[in-house]
Amino acid sequence: MPMRIDLPPFGPAQLGHALRMLAACALAYSVSWLFRLPEVYWSLVTVVIVTHPDLPSTVTASRDRIIGTLIGAPAGALAIIGREHGLPTLPLYAVGLVPLVLLTAAWQSLRLSSITFTIVLLAPAGGSSFALPVLRVIEIVIGTLAALIISLVRFPGRLA
Repeated sequence: MPMRIDLPPFGPAQLGHALRMLAACALAYSVSWLFRLPEVYWSLVTVVIVTHPDLPSTVTASRDRIIGTLIGAPAGALAIIGREHGLPTLPLYAVGLVPLVLLTAAWQSLRLSSITFTIVLLAPAGGSSFALPVLRVIEIVIGTLAALIISLVRFPGRLA
């Protein structure tokens, strides 16, 4: 017997959600480009992470993204200081990651702190080592604000 795949429904509510995500991506990209941020994609990734079909879920995801970023970026900056003083990256990563995953075990909403920490410490950065944590926070704030602003908009024709 052939395998049947049931596709999820796609109607006005889903179309409205898709349009809001696209509009939020366009807004985040435009603002990031205007500020000449080097890694515009982080604001777009943030839009996709935090935008939900309903406003309360978008607000909750936005809060979690900002809090996780504001915890992970400074932790990454501290690890960068250690690396700048000659300490090896892997032990710094392990030491910094342990408290973040313990926080995540207690509060799942903080899981993005570990992701931000990982990116800030391990992703190659051009220029100053400390530019990456600051830029990451800026990019994520732009993406979060774009998602929230567009989530408040109701499109013509009452598309969800």
